[in-house]
Amino acid sequence: MLRIAFLSALVILVVVLASVVPSASPGPIVAGTPTTMVYALPYRTTTAQTSWDLEVTVLNLTNNERVAAGLAPLMPHATIRSVARAHGREMFAFGYLSHLSRTGLSLKQRVLRRGIRVRLVGENLAYAADIRSAHEALMASEAHRQNILFPQYRLIGIGVLDGGPQGLIVVQDFSD
Repeated sequence: MLRIAFLSALVILVVVLASVVPSASPGPIVAGTPTTMVYALPYRTTTAQTSWDLEVTVLNLTNNERVAAGLAPLMPHATIRSVARAHGREMFAFGYLSHLSRTGLSLKQRVLRRGIRVRLVGENLAYAADIRSAHEALMASEAHRQNILFPQYRLIGIGVLDGGPQGLIVVQDFSD
């Protein structure tokens, strides 16, 4: 019951790519830089399942924001999606949230290892009770919002790992 109450309170952890953004009111926690911050999750699970339906929901929410801002929608990329899913699976299994893998690989290194040649990459990470809360927290964070609305991004890989009562992890990997 404590786990459900914790998630029901919509405690959200989001890692920001660039800097710490203070929050004026209770709600989402927004902090960090990709190379220095690692956040412990309140839960870990190896049984979290990827959810195609939730990934499509994240894609639609993201593209709705882009279209409303006069930008082209992002195209889903299967290999980048597999990078996002693998990172989300690892983070949930080991109970952390970070832009670096456990072995210290950055997003760009993880993508390049899959044979994709990119110039620009960006990543948004969220741990939340549900997709709507994760999306709202990402849009409320200036650095995450900038990633979502960055005009040079054309591709996206989305991984959503559904841990059931343990919440979910959303990974958005962007590229040109």
